[in-house]
Amino acid sequence: MNKKFLSAILFGALMVSSTGTFVSCKDYDDDIDNINKELTDIKATIASLDAAIKAGKSISSYTAVANGYELTFTDGSKITISNGKDGAQGEQGLQGIQGPAGPAGSSIVPKFKVDADSYWMVSVDEGGTYEYVLNEAGEKIKATGANASADDIADAVGNLIFVDEDGYINIGDYKTSFKYNANIPSMIYNEKDQTMKVTVDGKEYTLLMEGSAFNGLQTIVYRKQSVDDVRDIAYAYLLKYKDKDGNADKDVLFASVPAKAEFKVYPETFSLSDAEFYFSDTYKTTRAAVPTLSYVEKSASLENGILSVSMRPQNMVSGTNYKTSLDVKMYNQYVSASDYFNVKVATVYSEDIHAYRIFPGQEIDPRQIESTVESTNFWYFADKFNYAEQFNLNDSVNAAVVINNEVMSLAETNIEYTQSFKLIDQDMEIKFGDQTIKTRQGIFEVKDGILAVKEAYQSSAINEYAGVEVTTTVKSQVEGVDDYVFKNTIFVKAVRPEKEINYGTVDLIPNAGTLALDYNATKTQIISLNVRKFESEVGGRDVVAGDNYSWKNYLLPLYAYNEETKEYEKVSITDGKAEMDPANSDKVVIDEGDILLYYRNGGTNADKDSLFLMVGAKAKLPKTTLYVSPNAKKSFEGQTWFSYIWSGTFGKNNMPYAVWNNYDTKYFALTLTDVSVTRNFSATVKEEYKAQTIIGKWSADKTTYTLESNVFDDMYTVIPTDATLAFNLDAEKQNDYVKGLIAAGKLTFEGNTVKFTAPVDAAKVKELKIDLYDGTVAKDNFYRTDTWKVQSPLKAFAGTANLGKFYDATLAKNTVIDFVTYAKTVLGADKKTSVWNSLVLKDYIDQDVVKYNAKDGKFDLLAAEQSLYRTAALSTGLIFSTKTEGWTIEDGKLKCTIDPTGTIYEKVVTVTVSYVHDFGTSSFDFTIEVIRNAKP
Repeated sequence: MNKKFLSAILFGALMVSSTGTFVSCKDYDDDIDNINKELTDIKATIASLDAAIKAGKSISSYTAVANGYELTFTDGSKITISNGKDGAQGEQGLQGIQGPAGPAGSSIVPKFKVDADSYWMVSVDEGGTYEYVLNEAGEKIKATGANASADDIADAVGNLIFVDEDGYINIGDYKTSFKYNANIPSMIYNEKDQTMKVTVDGKEYTLLMEGSAFNGLQTIVYRKQSVDDVRDIAYAYLLKYKDKDGNADKDVLFASVPAKAEFKVYPETFSLSDAEFYFSDTYKTTRAAVPTLSYVEKSASLENGILSVSMRPQNMVSGTNYKTSLDVKMYNQYVSASDYFNVKVATVYSEDIHAYRIFPGQEIDPRQIESTVESTNFWYFADKFNYAEQFNLNDSVNAAVVINNEVMSLAETNIEYTQSFKLIDQDMEIKFGDQTIKTRQGIFEVKDGILAVKEAYQSSAINEYAGVEVTTTVKSQVEGVDDYVFKNTIFVKAVRPEKEINYGTVDLIPNAGTLALDYNATKTQIISLNVRKFESEVGGRDVVAGDNYSWKNYLLPLYAYNEETKEYEKVSITDGKAEMDPANSDKVVIDEGDILLYYRNGGTNADKDSLFLMVGAKAKLPKTTLYVSPNAKKSFEGQTWFSYIWSGTFGKNNMPYAVWNNYDTKYFALTLTDVSVTRNFSATVKEEYKAQTIIGKWSADKTTYTLESNVFDDMYTVIPTDATLAFNLDAEKQNDYVKGLIAAGKLTFEGNTVKFTAPVDAAKVKELKIDLYDGTVAKDNFYRTDTWKVQSPLKAFAGTANLGKFYDATLAKNTVIDFVTYAKTVLGADKKTSVWNSLVLKDYIDQDVVKYNAKDGKFDLLAAEQSLYRTAALSTGLIFSTKTEGWTIEDGKLKCTIDPTGTIYEKVVTVTVSYVHDFGTSSFDFTIEVIRNAKP
């Protein structure tokens, strides 16, 4: 095959390192299962390439980096194509041409150009020097024919420089002498098409350079046919006549079945009519003579980005494995190639070709017609047709080849064949099944493959058999070799026409409400259905009442359609029960999780007929349409079997038709529309925890205290009752102070309990964000985030007041004022008791932790306050402080630190009284106006 190449310069950026190695994954798309090589960085690279192609990104530049290249796209994003890491120092270059020395792991960029005489040249020093490219014979390679014109060169195809599986650089049909490690990714910059071809693990990805108008295929990746690489083979088959003496070398070839392969392509749609398909690089893995594969014309199909093609083998040895790749040329100029895949030829013999029967609903029946006219017919039953009409034999018999125990229609193989039909000899006796048939062919006639009963004898032909000889001729594809011809006999019965079967649907509806149910964890839910509507729409009560026997009560399984399998599948977990003794619906028991239809027969009293949908405890069901089964399990004397309750049946794709109305010749599907059993999860805070505030725990004797929550499970009411509520304390959702506590191990969340280790400032904690999960469904099934406040165990000081004016005519530096004792002399509003008489600091269990003793003029502390609230060294208890200039606090008393000046000295001093505990500080401020003067 001739291929033209462009005359402009091609930049081939091939990744090279003397000792670096690279392992890539086998496929780039989710369509290919079970990736055999698991390097994360390589899979990420392939995914990035795939995403860039699908996003239509264009490359603006590329740069050599250690161990590879970095591609920069016009949107600023980047991809690094790497051949591994830690490349060692060593010689640089390609086998066949020596490159310059470079740092360890760096890459060489071969540049390709065409000289004035159209010969390819290459440079490995960025264009500093060039050498001629040589083929395997050591000859220079021309970009076009020797007599090509300048126009021919300008029109040459420019994207056919690639690296084959053996590591050689190929220019079109020519294999050059340049070789590198084929396991290392390569990049080829095509300046004419403005494309960058990236090859990873033998798979090519074509990315567009900025400004490129390329409109070929960017990606063609072989789609594996088997999980096992050893079995991943596209098979072609050779049809042969077996040598009568068993000498395989003398077997005679008369036809071949092409192989099929699929490929993932991008763009996902392209013009098949503008594409040329061929296999240019096919070879035997043992290096024997070069075979070929030819594309089967018009076999290409494209659907959802999957390209399928057929290929016919030539000069291939049966049982030998071959490697090949698919080339696709678009618009007669852009050529893209797939990665390599395996093709093998297998031999199939003439005796593996059979006729087969076609029956309604079956594409191919695998039970072949094995008889000839003279032998016993092994077919189980005959076709039948209306004695007054015709039977088309052409549509009832076909031919197939049995390959690997699978039946393949000859129509799928592109092998030409014909079939002809004639009646067997008059009055011939042939054994059919368990009976011997004597044919009376004068009744029947066959013309152009159409079987009919002669008009004069039509009525007399009812239940008679026509014996038809089928002659199948498989056309030979090999000149001088005979066609393969074989004969079979089939029987067709003339019958009186049956009534046409009709089909209908009856929707079962509730007497009240809907079929959208809430999940119930404890009991069966029973929904009464409109039985009168049901019995009326199936054509009468007698269709289902079973001669009014009251013991014909049924629990029937239910089915739903599965969109994935395209089948109707049983939803019920049991097989139901047929012919139950009379019972009220509330006495029928079904298993947890089950869902069944219950029909209760009222006997001779139709008013007692009932129909119920029964949903077992803990049953869950997404919104769907349910179909009633035609059968249920029946038991008798220790034996069980399935009984068809109302003579229904299963149709195509296992669709249930529960009722057969013999009077109207009609099957009915019974449906329940929009049925759902929804498990609505909810978690609400119990009434006693509505404040959602964590205030900690005191011991029973009130001698110890810890700042922690109760177990969060106990704080919530969960619906449904069998649900599990899970919790998590996410550090990232907390404030910075809380994050610090978590990091320091001073805040833990174990057993759904929050616990702080003192000291901790509750005012800085403020609140915690607790994530709630529906733990019954999945551990990480997020529900919501609740906010729990964190409160200090101590309330604020109560009952504080200022101490008014304090007179001291001798006030001087170092004067001390005992304001605590002084407070008992300052009367409050009642003019009887101290202004601090009600001064107290309580905790949240209403204990007086700090209280002013007006009688003694001092602060009294709770006996256990230190063990309760001051376990940490930093918890100093009751302290006094002031920021008023000229004054300080010593030993709990106010002390003047300046020499008061002037005749009269007046100063309002503010004092802060603080109780410093493990969980913060509780404090209050008061003022006292100090006056150097005699009290008036």
